[in-house]
Amino acid sequence: MSLLEHLVHTSLLEEAHILPPTQALMWRKARNVESAAGGRMTIEGHAIQLRVGLTRSFPLHLPEIAIESVIPPLELPHVSSDGKLCFESEANLLLDRRDSWHIIQESVERVRRLLRTLLTGRNTGKLAEEFAQEAVAYWRHLADSRIGCVVDANDHPHPTTVLFYKGTLSAVADNPEVYGQSLARRSSSGATHRNAIYVPIDPVAANPAFNPKELATLEGLRKYVGALPEQDRRTLARLLARLDKSEEFVVLGVRRPQGDRALLGVNLEEIQGSHPLRDEQSRGRVRPVELLRRDRAFLAPRGGASTKLHERRVLIAGCGAVGGYLALILARAGVGQISLLDPDRFGMENAYRHVCGMAWEHEPKVKGLKQEIERLVPYVTVAPYQMRIERFLVEKPDVLRDQDLVISALGEPTIELHLNEWIWSSATHPPVIFAWLEPLGLGGHALVTHVHRADTPARGCLECLYHRVHPDAPLENRAAFAAPGEIYTGDMLGCGSAHLPFADLDAQRTAEAAGRLALRVLRHKIESAPLISWKGDPSTFLQAGFEVTPRFRALSGEFSEDGLTYLRSDCPVCTK
Repeated sequence: MSLLEHLVHTSLLEEAHILPPTQALMWRKARNVESAAGGRMTIEGHAIQLRVGLTRSFPLHLPEIAIESVIPPLELPHVSSDGKLCFESEANLLLDRRDSWHIIQESVERVRRLLRTLLTGRNTGKLAEEFAQEAVAYWRHLADSRIGCVVDANDHPHPTTVLFYKGTLSAVADNPEVYGQSLARRSSSGATHRNAIYVPIDPVAANPAFNPKELATLEGLRKYVGALPEQDRRTLARLLARLDKSEEFVVLGVRRPQGDRALLGVNLEEIQGSHPLRDEQSRGRVRPVELLRRDRAFLAPRGGASTKLHERRVLIAGCGAVGGYLALILARAGVGQISLLDPDRFGMENAYRHVCGMAWEHEPKVKGLKQEIERLVPYVTVAPYQMRIERFLVEKPDVLRDQDLVISALGEPTIELHLNEWIWSSATHPPVIFAWLEPLGLGGHALVTHVHRADTPARGCLECLYHRVHPDAPLENRAAFAAPGEIYTGDMLGCGSAHLPFADLDAQRTAEAAGRLALRVLRHKIESAPLISWKGDPSTFLQAGFEVTPRFRALSGEFSEDGLTYLRSDCPVCTK
């Protein structure tokens, strides 16, 4: 007995039957359904005729369940234009592919529970709330075009602008220049502009029987726009007087039950008379337009970024493997202003361990990384400085002082100790994170310093990590995993080609540790000077004949955060 035949012989559906191939032909073509059964559910006095279909991908995906009819007639939410019922999001759904029958059984029961919830609340505005919640999905089916949208979905009417490229409606934006920041080319140049308007509506409050289809008619638009508060109606009247009269574009901000607003586009065409939103005698055609939101307030949270970091300023000194990944990490986290500092150009020798790969060969690192960030992440301003940090401190100290955070991934301890001392020369200087790698995958480190606690920076700095075993010995880093006294750099071409051997994954891991530390600093979640270290597999390092330090052997796990034990009571920098 097939699965659908088994369904027919249960009590899950009334008058269940297998649909003949000819009857299911159109549905099969549209949705790749292999076989289907029909049946009825009677819920709250409504007879709902259903269709259950098994696709070619079943049981790896749910069965398709569609509504064929409802008697007495009633339009229900969560139903697509072809009748398919959205009864479960598959985003995190785990199906037991070895138990196909129970997948069908549970799916039918979920549909029953959904329909019962909707029909039980039909007289209390439940259907209207569901329609409002899914307004964008319904509008998508009504629309015959889609355009980009960067409009503030706030609670009051305001003017906005529609953009045309070569005579074609392409976008709507409160600020065309801001819209341009969401484009790969970082510009909206070449577009012609026309006035438009944003109108917020609260359809559920105005009508407990709301259906998004009403907004595709002049009568429906007037009804919900007319329900605006008095002050908003006066504002709207002033705005309407400024618009053109032959064709108008309106962005509707539809309040959803969750409190946010869905944005729907309406193009009013073939207008006869005065503006249709203020004159019931005027005529015109309503054309629904799908709006593809590109605004930062919508995109950032969807990608896990923070809108609160957009005004934060971070300077990254050293745009090699670690610095490159760090810049991209912070841009994707929502940091809106990033300065890049590096004197070098990209070379093919680092193509396998840099976020830019070989895309910008021979270009200055700061220029290539800027273009890569702006190609990938919207609404980020990147300032490139192709110079060494010693010169930067002399020529542009105000730029550095204006940062919320400085990150050094230079890989040059002497220069970084110089930077550390400069930072500690004034309490007004920003916090700094130093990030560096160990050779051959042995590990990596990130140290934050000069974080303000009350009126003074918290003790702990890069200088604290360095000491001499005896007066005549060289400086050693007490956080190091690789034993001192060895040369760990390699070269492939002789003089001038020395490099520290590490892999791309090592750079990524160090950048991630430093990036998480940076976000804690920018969010004011840290008041000390922690040292973070990650510990890698030492086998390659040891096979090369090198030795690890006691600190490496002492760390029991793969990750360590040292709060204060590294501090030097005689540090000549942070004890002043």
